[in-house]
Amino acid sequence: MIQARFRRRSWALLMAGLLTLVVGLTAGGVASAQTKSLTVGSKDFAGAQAVSQAYGQALENKGYDISFKENLGATEIVYKALENGDLDGYADYQGTLLQYLGGEATGSTSETYKLLQAKLAGTGIVASKPAPAVDVNGFYVSKDTAKKYKLKKVSDLTKVAPKLTFGGPAECETRDFCLGPKSQELYGLKFSEVKKLDGGGPITVQALEDGDIDGALLFTGSSVIPKDAVLLADDKALQPADNPVFLIKKDKASAATLKILNAVSAKLTTAAYNKMSLDISENKEDPADVATAFLKKNGLG
Repeated sequence: MIQARFRRRSWALLMAGLLTLVVGLTAGGVASAQTKSLTVGSKDFAGAQAVSQAYGQALENKGYDISFKENLGATEIVYKALENGDLDGYADYQGTLLQYLGGEATGSTSETYKLLQAKLAGTGIVASKPAPAVDVNGFYVSKDTAKKYKLKKVSDLTKVAPKLTFGGPAECETRDFCLGPKSQELYGLKFSEVKKLDGGGPITVQALEDGDIDGALLFTGSSVIPKDAVLLADDKALQPADNPVFLIKKDKASAATLKILNAVSAKLTTAAYNKMSLDISENKEDPADVATAFLKKNGLG
């Protein structure tokens, strides 16, 4: 009788142990599957679309289930989507993002990255290592305007800005690195009119080419710069180290995931970034195809 009871208890303990193991493995499998399933967004211009695709496809190539939501808008829109859980990750630019979060970006890539990491602490969002590529805002004028007013640097614009019209992204007048508070503090540019066009894209380029505006905010690394345009020197160092980074929810950011993302960052040079951007904006190639070619060329495909 005692021996029979012992056999029944042993069998019950064995079954309970197996059940615990199965539940544990199942839960672990579900957690792993959730970690490897991500929705990746992108901002609304060529360079940002290319890098978001590159990071997302690199994960996809390693077995992750990736869905893309592209061309969503500026940082103000896409970062909020990440915060709200509508996205699991997207590519942004560390200086721009740091400034948006209330920090003060510098001209140093490593220092700006440290400051960004500090700002992200406790938010549930982490950033990959920054890529060496840099794409910053540039103040451009036509050659005729530059010649007429003897413009070589941004500070030269201060006295003549009230005579000129300027075009840029819709958020330009609130962005520190465009015509926002920090820009006003350094340069004090008060144009006669600021036209809300697009973010370094074809509408702004066309307006500058047609003479509808005298000056424009374009991206030095991803806009199609008109041949008859002059980049004014940022003589008061307004623009930060704006290297691409991939932002990802912390609960999705395993060591293996970050390793893949950082491998993409390491290959994303300014030359590679410029090529991808222009392939999209000028050659009208699909961002997904451009990113695929970049990954294959760099052994990440």
